[in-house]
Amino acid sequence: MKKRLPAVFSGILASVLICICSQVFAGEKVAYQNWIVDMSGVTTEAYTANDSNSSFGLFCSGEKCLFYLHQALQCQPNAKYSVLMNSANLSTALSMQCTQIGNNLFQILDPFNAVLEALKSGETIGFAVALQSGAFGVTRFSLAGSGDAIKRALSEAARSSQRGSPQTQPPPNSPGTKGLKDIMI
Repeated sequence: MKKRLPAVFSGILASVLICICSQVFAGEKVAYQNWIVDMSGVTTEAYTANDSNSSFGLFCSGEKCLFYLHQALQCQPNAKYSVLMNSANLSTALSMQCTQIGNNLFQILDPFNAVLEALKSGETIGFAVALQSGAFGVTRFSLAGSGDAIKRALSEAARSSQRGSPQTQPPPNSPGTKGLKDIMI
């Protein structure tokens, strides 16, 4: 004759298992110097932030990845703008599309490979956005840890697409990086 657990213990056991499972699938955050990799199983993001709380990062949903800026500058959703990007490795003009996700505006950077190439060396990366006033908004970010963070995010994104994860979820968060602030010139 098998012994059965009382209903109270069965309920507690079920609750504990649900909590454990939700923690396993809730995601993992890993720091790589000034960069954070946030892996939820559905999406993967590698990002950094500066002292002005602007963020720059890579967001992946399944195998589809994009680079973004999230800053205090206002833009019109779906509008495309030009931005100048500068790092030790590469200086170039990029296109960025303003995208509204929830109450936040993100600028999606294109072409992807130019941004990826710019991350390969140097200590910082900067972006200059032309403003309607005739000035430029300049945003800079630390690249310390970006190489390992980007590799991890791309690897996790490839792995998640092999598991058949759905491709829905908005971009980003932001850690704090000391010493870099947005400026207007």
